[in-house]
Amino acid sequence: MRDDEHPAPLVCVGDPVDRSQDALAHLSVGLAVVPAGAAGAPAQKSLGETNLGLLPGQTLPRADVDLSQLGELDDLVSLRVRHGFRRFPSAAEIARVDGVERDVGKPLGQVGRLRSATIGQRPVGMPLPAPGVVPVGLAVAGEEQRRHANILPFAEERRRLLQLMDLGLRDRVCVVTGSTGGIGHATARILAAEGARVIVNGRDPERVEKAREEAGAAMGVAGDLSKPGAAEELIAAAAELGPVECLVNNVGIAYQVSFDELTDEQWDEMWQVNVMSFVRAIRAALLPMRERGSGVIVNVSSTAGKRPSTGMPNYSVTKAAVLSLSRLVADLYAKDGIRCNAVAPGPTGTGAWLDDGGLADQQARRTGKSRDEVLESVGAGRPLGRLAEPEEIAAVIAFLCSERSSYVTGAAWSADGGTVPIII
Repeated sequence: MRDDEHPAPLVCVGDPVDRSQDALAHLSVGLAVVPAGAAGAPAQKSLGETNLGLLPGQTLPRADVDLSQLGELDDLVSLRVRHGFRRFPSAAEIARVDGVERDVGKPLGQVGRLRSATIGQRPVGMPLPAPGVVPVGLAVAGEEQRRHANILPFAEERRRLLQLMDLGLRDRVCVVTGSTGGIGHATARILAAEGARVIVNGRDPERVEKAREEAGAAMGVAGDLSKPGAAEELIAAAAELGPVECLVNNVGIAYQVSFDELTDEQWDEMWQVNVMSFVRAIRAALLPMRERGSGVIVNVSSTAGKRPSTGMPNYSVTKAAVLSLSRLVADLYAKDGIRCNAVAPGPTGTGAWLDDGGLADQQARRTGKSRDEVLESVGAGRPLGRLAEPEEIAAVIAFLCSERSSYVTGAAWSADGGTVPIII
């Protein structure tokens, strides 16, 4: 049966997992997928394990899976758990799932069905040629493990399948400046994976188009936002997709230099990129946001904005200005339904640090250390003992863009591995 006009419901039939167990477990559960209006679900059958995570208490997995690629699901990589890399027990080590009788040594794929009167549905945004079954991985843990486990797939292309929370961003028009690489690009990918219509931006048209394709963004707009008028052009172009509902100001430059070496031209150049591009983009997005009575702005600052870096004086001052700008906009426009927050990342493993001639190389030249020594020292200087990954910062930004943070405004969220020792 084919349904080309209506999305199909994803029907999950299953009993609750026994949450009293102390160890992490991994379970493959069949989801019956039927076209809308079909008479019933097919018999449950497991096709293999996927790397979708489901925490105890979550009743319905979120999986935007291309159902035409079901055959590829059999060879998906395993999950891993950080903080000690505790492994998932094999199927034979799973002793019991409530409501399903089975031998411990019986292959998991042979479990016939999960009995339950509870049925949950979620639309799948594509027509289905015939009923099928999608296997889903369940991460099952005791309370202590749930607090500390961080489940991540090994393969980058599988990350977008790991969705534990609906951020309420589907179809929202989101502009991310400076998004051809690093934190901006990671943010664009997460927002696009959440269903947002994302606009990526950068100075190089070729890099912008590549970033658009890689992120799954709806549009790419090239432009140098340090120039007057460029930010306004970006927001106007984005409005072709609909009113801009979310603006992430991420574009910026950074370099190592002594305070007494800085010229007026260097101060002004960095001010135009790191501060005025934010001001102009916010100003251009404000009017439609105010008319609509809602909007979200997230400005990417830095730990250097809270505690100045003596090796990057002009960068530190501009990032402090971003914190002040964020609080100002939050105070001015909260009554109009607009939220504005800042994120203050610590050193992050992006091209800014890792590229040839980047901050690691610059600091190595200034200190006489090797590049590897610099990176090791910078990582060791964080309480968590390492640099951040771009996706870790992007996840915070995406949360602040989302409905999940609807009561958060005027905040400056540190995402720095504990670097800056302050409590606000």
